[in-house]
This record gives sequence, C-alpha cells and structure tokens, in this order.
Amino acid sequence: MRKIIEAKALPNKIIYAKYSNGMEGKVSLKKLTTREQYAKLENIDVFTDVQIDEKSGDIIVNGNIELCKNALYGILDLKKQMAGLGLSMDD
Repeated sequence: MRKIIEAKALPNKIIYAKYSNGMEGKVSLKKLTTREQYAKLENIDVFTDVQIDEKSGDIIVNGNIELCKNALYGILDLKKQMAGLGLSMDD
C-alpha cells in the first residue's frame, strides 16, 4: 500500500507530496482556500505547519486541516497522465 513519506508546504499555497511507490509532485491548494472549512490556509503561518498524520497517513495542516492522501495521489496521477499526453492541468 502506498503511503506519503514526505510532505512540505511550498510558496503560493502549494503542497509537495512524495509517496512510497515513487509518485511525487506538487498540488496547488489556492482554490481550496476559497472554501470556508479551508479558509485558514490563507494565513501563511498556518499553511507552513505541514505534517503526516501517523494514524491516517493523510497530510495535516496546522494540526486540524486534513488533506486526504488518496485524493492527492489521484491528482498527481492525473497530472502525470496528462503530461504524458502533452496536456497540462491548471492548478
């Protein structure tokens, strides 16, 4: 089973994630911050506190905002497939 082995916050509300099977990449959370439950991500100090939850394996931001590891993986996989077709996925 794949799991996140590295996660970090990058400038411009971007999360970098690396999985145990070698999948890795960046996902923009800019659009997500427009949703009420994720509005705290607008604060740069909050956004830089990124950890991997030991129990769920999901990415946790500021100790209480959970980003699903499977959803992030799906986004990265789709971006990889689109790049293989010469297409880009706007963040």
